[in-house]
Amino acid sequence: MSILYDFTFLLVALFALGFTIFIHELGHFLAARQRGLLIKRFSIGFGPKIFGWTRNGVEYRLSAIPFGGYVALPQLVDMGRIEGSDREQEEKESLQSWDENEAKKDKSQVMDPLPKIGYSDKMIVSVMGAVFNILLAFFLACILSFFGYEVSDAQLTTKIGYVADKVERWNPLIQKGEEVSGPGKKAGLQVGDEILEVDGSSVESFMDIQNRIITGKQQTPEGVRLVNLTILRKGQKVELEAYPVVFGSEEMRVIGIGPEETFFIEELTPDMPAIKAGLEIGDQPYAMDGQRIHSFSQLIDLLKKTDSNQSIAFTVRKGGENGPEKTYDLIPVEKELAVGASLVSRKLIGFRPVGKSVITYPNPFVLILKRVKDMYLTLTGLISPRSDVKLRNMSGPVGIVNHLSVFAKIGFKKLLWFVVFINVNLAILNLLPIPVLDGGHMVFATIEKLRGQPLPLAFLERAQMLFVVLLFSFMLYVTFFDVQRLFPY
Repeated sequence: MSILYDFTFLLVALFALGFTIFIHELGHFLAARQRGLLIKRFSIGFGPKIFGWTRNGVEYRLSAIPFGGYVALPQLVDMGRIEGSDREQEEKESLQSWDENEAKKDKSQVMDPLPKIGYSDKMIVSVMGAVFNILLAFFLACILSFFGYEVSDAQLTTKIGYVADKVERWNPLIQKGEEVSGPGKKAGLQVGDEILEVDGSSVESFMDIQNRIITGKQQTPEGVRLVNLTILRKGQKVELEAYPVVFGSEEMRVIGIGPEETFFIEELTPDMPAIKAGLEIGDQPYAMDGQRIHSFSQLIDLLKKTDSNQSIAFTVRKGGENGPEKTYDLIPVEKELAVGASLVSRKLIGFRPVGKSVITYPNPFVLILKRVKDMYLTLTGLISPRSDVKLRNMSGPVGIVNHLSVFAKIGFKKLLWFVVFINVNLAILNLLPIPVLDGGHMVFATIEKLRGQPLPLAFLERAQMLFVVLLFSFMLYVTFFDVQRLFPY
């Protein structure tokens, strides 16, 4: 049953990705048809055909390599070798695409170069794939704006709910983490601080904060990574400097902080201090020994610092946020827990938390602009030698499908949110000025317009082939790390 359950969501994920690719190629297809271009093929995927059909001289097919799709437009760019067709098939399809009168002409006439298309034709057809992705993203964002979707309150805040005393700095030589002092703690950050700016840019959520730390490019004169923070503490603005450390096998920079969160008791463990003391499901942990609790991670740290057999005063709001406060005296117990591949000793009181969720109704324009901004930070971080973002941190088809299936399990609205994210990313990536991508076609068309004559066919073919090899190499490279993330052991 579990396998069937997972397989169902995998199919949903594949459909969502395939639909995104289909919409992109549909943009090219409809624009080409409206501009009167010859269309040979509409394919989801590259390489050999799995199945397909031909209608009105256009072949529609599903191809074997699921790294995207294409609309074969020989007047725009001839990529037959790349797309998986041979010369005889090309000629046959070209003959079929002309009207009946043209097909009756001498073959030598038919095989003359195809009619030239204008600069505007090339630009419009090239850009419409990205335009259709943005239109789909906007349509889905409007649905989310109307119906709303659930998010954790921790995702929306910019307040700090946890500052780690120690963090694990990744050591690539031994492929393990080693404990060092938390950069946020050393910088002077405190629980309850509100982060206003990171490296001079205002932030809107904790995800935004983490993204800017990861993609940041600030360095000291000695070349040490630096994060400049503007925080609000007790009504006063404070400027701080933190020096992030590399964390985890993904080698991302962190400063050891977490968001403020509201959480409740979801489940009580039998024969543990919490249930024995009288705590109930739905209670909100509020304070420990008079110190306000801002996150579950902070609570774990507070418990860790208690002495063995030491009684604590644990204050909760009965029944939730608006309930009356009640304080219980209880003694945490020490148990060993499996964390990853190792056992860790922790002091526990015996409950499982659940975070507070809120319904958000995002403005569609704001939602899309946020995705554009995130993509901009990622791409600029990727090309900057000062950033920690690497090609290996990107996701390929395997990673994207995995994320889609995870969001599908969470709920339909979260799946829509991620499909918005994918469509914006796909639109931006395809407009990059790289041969074989739409942006590359637009660059070549512009160069031809400026020089007043076509670029040499040999140059175009070599450029296309070179970047196809590079693109597929990149896909295989990130797919290797996608698989490694899915099966780490």
